[in-house]
Amino acid sequence: LWQEIAARLGRDYEYIYVDTIAEQLATVAAGDADIAITGISITKAREEIVDFSLPYYRAGLQMLTRAGDGSHWSAPLAMLQSMVLSPEFTSIVGGLALVIIFVGHLFWLIERWRNPDFPRSYLPGVWEGVWYTIVTLVTVGYGDRTAKSVPGRLLAILWMFISLFLVANLTANITSQLTLSQFYGSIRSEADLPGKRIATVANSTAAQYLADRRIAFANVEAIEGAYDLLERNVVDVVVYDAPVLLYYAHGDGLGRVQVTGDLFELQQYGIAFPAHSTNREPVNRALLEIIEDGTYDRIYGRWFDAAQE
Repeated sequence: LWQEIAARLGRDYEYIYVDTIAEQLATVAAGDADIAITGISITKAREEIVDFSLPYYRAGLQMLTRAGDGSHWSAPLAMLQSMVLSPEFTSIVGGLALVIIFVGHLFWLIERWRNPDFPRSYLPGVWEGVWYTIVTLVTVGYGDRTAKSVPGRLLAILWMFISLFLVANLTANITSQLTLSQFYGSIRSEADLPGKRIATVANSTAAQYLADRRIAFANVEAIEGAYDLLERNVVDVVVYDAPVLLYYAHGDGLGRVQVTGDLFELQQYGIAFPAHSTNREPVNRALLEIIEDGTYDRIYGRWFDAAQE
């Protein structure tokens, strides 16, 4: 869009790249740049420090989630993956494995001198002890191996009671993880945001929207940081300007993330100028020409129509 405006005005230009919209606006307000153009929402607070062109894009906020979150086919797999990879689940399973190995050693040490089912040699004997420990834990009790000594049977009784506690604890953890995964995956609209783990860019209109509604969120300096948090499962959803999210979802994030829900908190984008800039009127006239002669529609169709399909 800016290339077309500059061509119609016969202006040369160079780009100065900054990391955030806040830095962009500050640079323009200080007179260190003549204009700022990107996804800059026109707001009252921003109008107090810079001037804006006529609105050139009607946008709003939207949500970005991991691909498959909430879909009927892939949600169960995503929930299972999230549960299995969670630190709580892996620590419980790892701890349980260590307990099983330890108790298996105890059975072998007690039974190896009195019970032919537990070989005296280390690896075969410990394997039989671990096997007996596992089948007792899951209450299957195949009967192919049993403790025959008094100490062994006392240990077996104790292990049965401990197993009840361990199985109940593991079941409760799995149920809790599935419930949380279901909760975090149920993001359909902005009404589902409270209670979710959210990331957005600091000092953005999305951050203001969330703060006004007292919805907790994580601040990042640049939108790329929010994408990283989402894809690493640190947050459940990114809230930000729809065009930016659409561009990422159909570009670098294709197949990993998806734009979810409809537009909300509708807003207009504008080009920012230093206060009382003499460039504002010529840019506005060029912008109106571009809209009226159909050039704007061609530019829009090239960059946005495909992303919104």
